[in-house]
Amino acid sequence: MKRSRYLFLLLAVFSWGLLGCGRSGTDQEELGEGEYYLYYTNQTFTKLRTEVYRSGGDDPVSLAEELLDGMREAPKNMELLSVIPEEVRVTRTQLGDGGQLFVYFNAAYTAMEPIREIMCRAAVVKTLTQIEGVDYVGFYINDQPLMDAVNNSINLMSASSFVESSGNNTAELQQVDLTLYFTDETGTKLLKTNRSVVCSTGISMESLVVEQLLSGCDEAGRYATLPKEAKALSVATRKGVCYINFDSAFTDGALNVSDYVPIYSIVNSLTELPNVSRVQIAVEGVGNIKFRDSIALEQPLERRTEYIENEDTPVAD
Repeated sequence: MKRSRYLFLLLAVFSWGLLGCGRSGTDQEELGEGEYYLYYTNQTFTKLRTEVYRSGGDDPVSLAEELLDGMREAPKNMELLSVIPEEVRVTRTQLGDGGQLFVYFNAAYTAMEPIREIMCRAAVVKTLTQIEGVDYVGFYINDQPLMDAVNNSINLMSASSFVESSGNNTAELQQVDLTLYFTDETGTKLLKTNRSVVCSTGISMESLVVEQLLSGCDEAGRYATLPKEAKALSVATRKGVCYINFDSAFTDGALNVSDYVPIYSIVNSLTELPNVSRVQIAVEGVGNIKFRDSIALEQPLERRTEYIENEDTPVAD
């Protein structure tokens, strides 16, 4: 089995260190009323550090703008740097439904070096998701969603989208083990496949699962379940339900397999994750449809094991 083709080799695994004010970066309970952590970076852009900021505001949008302004200021600890370059500006913020906050940057955002950009993204998300009512943060450049290195839009991010480690070592990549379901030659059964993936820390496990399903399978006897040209416009998990919004290629380019194979390839793969129990699929934002006029997508779907071929699958190299 080939490993993931999409390796973001410049991105860092983050290890969270000491606070500029001496508090532990993982002990959020030490914050007082109206206090928030502002996230900064060390000089080499390999670790995030925090300082405590006090605010009297409670409106989510106004507070988000205040915290972002605070992140742009020079930190008290002279060994730290703001993750937001001087030329990068926040043009506006917008609060959406379901705890979603959208931050709009000017075009200078895209000129950042990749390693600084991922640190900026992590720091902003970590800072803003402390606000009550904000669970997910989306980035826009002018009026277009932020894109990754292979020109896919970057999904809504939560604090858990960024891996934290308690050690002092840093590395460029992390390796994770995923359980994915592809199909057999007949396109009627799902085959369990264990895949080790080397990836950057800027992607949630749910997004990584969907990305891997879209990338297909090179292992003999296993075949893709989703069209490679399809894109996941957003992936987010709330209260155990993973919400996926695909573009129209998901249905227009559907492969010659049984109707249930693409849907339960997704559902069964995602429910292998400990935080996902059901999956809600939409296409271009529309969920009250039937996939191939057969499978209703209007409600979250649960795992279905009857479609899985009963066999032992070796771990892929």
